Amino acid sequence: MSAPQAEDVVEDLVHQFTDPFAFYRELIQNSIDAGSSRIEVALAFRPGKDRGLLTAAVADWGEGMNRNLIENYLVTKFRSTKENDLTKIGKFGIGFVSVFACRPDAVVVDTGRDGESWRVLFKQDRSWELLASPEPLEGTRVTLHKHATAAEYDDFVRQSLAAVKKWCRYSEADVAFTAGPADGSAAPSPSPVREEVSVDAPFQVEHREEGTHVVAGPARTEPPWTGFYNRGLTLLETQEPLVPRVTVRVVSRYLEHTLTRDNVRRDRHFAKVQGLAAVLVQGPLKQALPEESRKAALRPDGAADWQLLFHYARAEADASRLWYRLAGGGAAPFKDVARVVAKESALLVSPSATAVTQRLSSAGVLVLEATPGEALANALALAFSAKSVVLADDVFTFAEPPGSAAPAVFLEALGEALRLGGAATRGVLVARLFGALAEERWARVETPGVPVRAGVARASVFAKGPPLLCLNARHAEVAAAAALFHSAPRLASLLLARCVLVAGGGLTEEVDRALTTRALR
Repeated sequence: MSAPQAEDVVEDLVHQFTDPFAFYRELIQNSIDAGSSRIEVALAFRPGKDRGLLTAAVADWGEGMNRNLIENYLVTKFRSTKENDLTKIGKFGIGFVSVFACRPDAVVVDTGRDGESWRVLFKQDRSWELLASPEPLEGTRVTLHKHATAAEYDDFVRQSLAAVKKWCRYSEADVAFTAGPADGSAAPSPSPVREEVSVDAPFQVEHREEGTHVVAGPARTEPPWTGFYNRGLTLLETQEPLVPRVTVRVVSRYLEHTLTRDNVRRDRHFAKVQGLAAVLVQGPLKQALPEESRKAALRPDGAADWQLLFHYARAEADASRLWYRLAGGGAAPFKDVARVVAKESALLVSPSATAVTQRLSSAGVLVLEATPGEALANALALAFSAKSVVLADDVFTFAEPPGSAAPAVFLEALGEALRLGGAATRGVLVARLFGALAEERWARVETPGVPVRAGVARASVFAKGPPLLCLNARHAEVAAAAALFHSAPRLASLLLARCVLVAGGGLTEEVDRALTTRALR
C-alpha cells in the first residue's frame, strides 16, 4: 500500500466515529483490557492571551506497554493482541486512532511495562516519535493537547462528561471524572461515573449467569430502549426493541461491536441474549407484575407508574392479575373492584379523594382513581366490562351532622309539621350534604354519614323511601331558618316545613290551614 493510500485509510478510520468524543470509550476499553480496576479522566486548562491549552487525559494502572507492544501494535493499524480473547473488548486494533477525531494538536502516551518506561508523541499529522522516559511508570496515560478558548474548553468539558457517562457508566472498572475550571485553577477530586445497571421502568427484574447480566422492565417509552454492553462499556443503545413494550439492558462479555463500532454483531451470542431476555420477561417479570402494581398503587407518587403497569398488563391480557389504584390512596385486587362494578352496574371513579369517596371506601364501595371521559377511565371500563363510568360524587351523597345539633324542640315540631302535611318520614335531621345533593334542600337517607345513591336520596317526602329526612345546612333557606332555632324553634319549624312541602308539591290549602292553625295555637 502506498503512503497516500495508507494516509487515506487512517483518515477513514479517524472519521468512522460518528461521535468524536467516543475516544473516551476506546481508551477506557483499552484500560479495562489492560487489567486496570480504576481509570481516571482528567481535564485541565491553561489560559493564554487569546487561546489557551486544554488537556484531556485518560490514566489507568493496568499492565502498560513495552517497546515491542508500542511498535508492533499501538502504532500499527489492524493489529491487536486481543484476537480470540473473550476477556478483551476490543478486537480490531483500530480504536486508538479515535483520539484524533477531536483534532488535537498533539497526543502523548506515557506507559511502562517489564521495567521499561516510554513516551510516544503523536503530532497533528499523526506522525509519531518514541522517547525513553527517565521515570518509572505504572500503567498508561493518554493525554490530548488542544488549543482552545475558555468557552471552547467549557464546551469540551461538557461533551466529555456526557460521553464518559454515555459510553462508560456501567463499566466494571471504577471510572472517575474531574475537570478544572477555565481560569486555570486546580481541579476538584475525581468523582465516580459508574452506576449500577438499571432500566427506566417502574420495576426491573434481572438474570445473571457466567459472563452475562440481563436487566428488564416495562418501558416508559414506545418503542422501548434496548442497550448492549461488553463488560459495561456501551456497544449499542437503540429503540429497536428486543422484547415488545419492555426496556432491556444486556451486559455480556460475549457480545462484540461491529467493525464500524456503531452496532452490535448479530451472531449466535446475540441470539442467545435475545432468548434470555424473552425468558426473563415471560417468567420473573410476569410473576412480579401483581405485587409491583400493588406497590405502585399504594405509593402517593405512584400514579404514573401504576398506569404504565396497567397499560402493559392490558397489552399482555394480564389485567385481571393486577391491583388497582383507589381514589385518595389504597389498592384493591381485580376481583374486589369487579364485584363493586357488578353491584353498581358502573365503574365508580374520582380523580382524587373527596368526602364521598372516603365514606364509600369505609362502606366497602371501591372508587378507582380516574376521570370520566379520559383514556385511563375508558381503558378501565373495558378491563372490567363496565357498562358506564361515573364520577362517584355525581351519583352518591351523604349527610354529615354538625358539631352541635339543632334544638330537640325544633326537630320534634318540624317532624310533627311534616307528618301533618303527609310526609313519609320518621325522623328529621339538620346536616351538611355532600356529593350529588350538596346544593339541594334535603336528602333522604338511612343513616347519617353513610352514602346513599342520589336517585334514592331524592325520593319525594311523600313517597316510600329512606326514613330520615336530612335538611341541608348549606342551603340558604335552611341557613336562614337556623337563626330562629333557639329563639323561635316552632316558628323555624313552620317555615322549613312549608318550604319542604312546597318544594315537594304537597302544600294544599287544607294542609296550609292545618299548619297555620297549629302554629297559632
